[in-house]
Amino acid sequence: MRIVALDLSLTATGVAVWTSGVETTLRVNSPPNSMRGVRRLEWHLREVVALSIGADLVVLEGYAFARPNQAHQIGELGGVIRLALHTRRLPYVEVAPSALKKYATGKGNAPKEMVLVEAVKRLGYTGADNNVADALWLLQMAQDAYGLSSVEMPKVNRQALEKIEWPKIEEGALA
Repeated sequence: MRIVALDLSLTATGVAVWTSGVETTLRVNSPPNSMRGVRRLEWHLREVVALSIGADLVVLEGYAFARPNQAHQIGELGGVIRLALHTRRLPYVEVAPSALKKYATGKGNAPKEMVLVEAVKRLGYTGADNNVADALWLLQMAQDAYGLSSVEMPKVNRQALEKIEWPKIEEGALA
């Protein structure tokens, strides 16, 4: 099974990729600073599609509706990525920011820094990038939802999984 988790951003997309039997890969994908507008969207599209080919599931953080700054631009990015995944028949699931925070910290309104601290404590994350920490939590949520997790999470945190419509995945992919 291969899961790709993405915390989409116009400047620094957090990426966590897990393949059965292989260690998780973490990184930030950042376009060149000179890119703007459609060229930047196209760059993200190529990067995400390349990462997602062959994935059994792509996990995306949903839109943060409470953050109006750059809402149109991040909406464009999200739309381009969702359309690309859909047209390539790559299964994906969206996780609301509040569900990600609830799963990571036990509180749906936790600050981003607390999510990072919990990634360090619970998941052994050794970095300091909030975007990667979010992607790592998205990945952990998917692993937990499909019974693939080796991390014990409190019951209150795991309640966040119930609000997500996890797609059915082929039986062989879980092996």
